Amino acid sequence: MQLRRCAHLMVELESEPRFDFNDLLAGGDGLDRRAAWLAHAPHLPGPVPVTLAMLAVLEAVDAEAWQPRADLEARFGAEKIAALVDAGLLLDPSPTPAAAADAAARDVAWWPPALLAQSRGAWRDVDVERRGEEGLRPSARALVQAFGPAPTPSPRRCDDQPPLPLAPARRTEFDALLQARRTCRNFDPQAALDAGRFATMMQRVWGALGTHELAPGAVVVKKTSPAGGGLHAVEAYVLVQRVEGLAPGLYHYLPMEHALEPLQTMAAGEAGGWAHRFVAGQAWFRDAPVLVVMVARFDRLFWKYRRHAKAWRVVHLDVGHLSQTMYLSATELGLGAFVTAAINDDEIGGLLGLPLLREGAIALVGFGPRAATMTHRELTDLDPLPARTRPL
Repeated sequence: MQLRRCAHLMVELESEPRFDFNDLLAGGDGLDRRAAWLAHAPHLPGPVPVTLAMLAVLEAVDAEAWQPRADLEARFGAEKIAALVDAGLLLDPSPTPAAAADAAARDVAWWPPALLAQSRGAWRDVDVERRGEEGLRPSARALVQAFGPAPTPSPRRCDDQPPLPLAPARRTEFDALLQARRTCRNFDPQAALDAGRFATMMQRVWGALGTHELAPGAVVVKKTSPAGGGLHAVEAYVLVQRVEGLAPGLYHYLPMEHALEPLQTMAAGEAGGWAHRFVAGQAWFRDAPVLVVMVARFDRLFWKYRRHAKAWRVVHLDVGHLSQTMYLSATELGLGAFVTAAINDDEIGGLLGLPLLREGAIALVGFGPRAATMTHRELTDLDPLPARTRPL
């Protein structure tokens, strides 16, 4: 059998105390305070404890060239090699999920720190509402009591210099639209979104306006929002709960055709269950009739920005631009809207069948008719700013 080291590996010296049942049985406080080495590899679900002897083996084994396992066992000992194979830090050619993820890490020109952050930041089975009921989501008052006041919302850099007032802003219809924009936390759980406004939202936000071929095999896209390099490496996957003329379920939006690609039809209750899991149990978002998962295509992004330290930021900016366009479009159409990055992206990726480390859910938006009554608080009652700062 042939072995090689995984493509990407980072090592951390952890010094945080860890629970130790044996220490507790021995009469101690149950905490192990010894420093420990942890190996982080993006193709694995979590960090792996390793010894210095294991790290020496990993240093000596090549990440590209395959080596006979028997030779490595003869050199380093069968026990160490078996431990590293079991941990997933040494890989053989067999087609396992870990091997497939490692292959993706090799094929896509990730910047390694971003690759690790992307692989470690995914959520599964997180329920924000349940965490609140268990006292794990502190209130604003509890945060202030524990950590003191939040940093000021209006920082000054030159306290010894008076600020220079600007002329009052001139108000137009666009200012009214901006002022009306807010995050909706109260959707009508019975109302369906009409087909016309749904189609308008999809076209305005994610639809393509045109393309341009820079060279054979290099096509950039124009949409209503900017995107890094004109790549528009963000796909829209739609979870429909209540849209006139559409069965509940999952769809993939095709921006060039302005059409939906049906992926999975669901019963209404099943779609509602997935909506709850998509938004990590945030009850104030799960009733939106339309949820759109924005999925980054890292292979397209890093095709141009190869191992670039800024590229991972770019795709998050792209999602932010799309979210703001979505907010303004929904506000103009009289719909409520929201965006959240607190999503169970690991579960979403599994349901959508996203290839690990090649594509990944970044954030989720939703829109639809507002509820007649407000159950969850929204940012509507504001303290006035000084008169001079208000637009005319």
